[in-house]
Amino acid sequence: MLQSSNSSQQITIVEGFNEYIFKEKGSVFIGQVFPSTDSTEAKNSLNNVKKKYYDASHHCYAFKCSNGDSKFSDDGEPQGTAGIRLLNAITHFNLTNVLVVVIRYFGGTKLGIGPLGKAYYFTALETLDGSSKVVKYPAQKVTLTFSFEMVNAVYKHLAEHEIKITGTSYSDNISLSVVIRVEILEMIKKTLTTITSGQLEFVVKPGMVFI
Repeated sequence: MLQSSNSSQQITIVEGFNEYIFKEKGSVFIGQVFPSTDSTEAKNSLNNVKKKYYDASHHCYAFKCSNGDSKFSDDGEPQGTAGIRLLNAITHFNLTNVLVVVIRYFGGTKLGIGPLGKAYYFTALETLDGSSKVVKYPAQKVTLTFSFEMVNAVYKHLAEHEIKITGTSYSDNISLSVVIRVEILEMIKKTLTTITSGQLEFVVKPGMVFI
């Protein structure tokens, strides 16, 4: 199942790994959360989980990424009791770029459809609740090219707005690679154009990043 994401909005992501263990009628549910920027990263983390917990009864999961990648799986549990519950937990915290896996070791007693779904949802919810979270903002990569005479003025303006310089190159002019938040992109372009008396090349690269 795929879902799209609106990249013009800020996102909330998890930072680092977290784990939560829940036990119910002999079954053990191990919730784990991993940062995942796309389906490839999510699948790699999932494969590592499956290798580590190779003897588990089920490896249910859900992931959601800012590039639109989103998928969930019941992994053999009754349909609707696991994967969608994990995705609902992700939605509850309005998270993206995240993978949630709940590993189950069956304890010999069937829980029933309702309690089973609640167990998966609760485990995912607690795992995510205990995770460190941070808000990221949409930004664009930009190349600025201008004369050496304008270096101090341009650097000063970039520093005032905490704009990160990711690269520098020199020829007849100086070129800076920077990352600028979308919400201030046009303002920065207008101000730098004024500072350089219009002698500025302002090239926005395709694609969105989050900072």
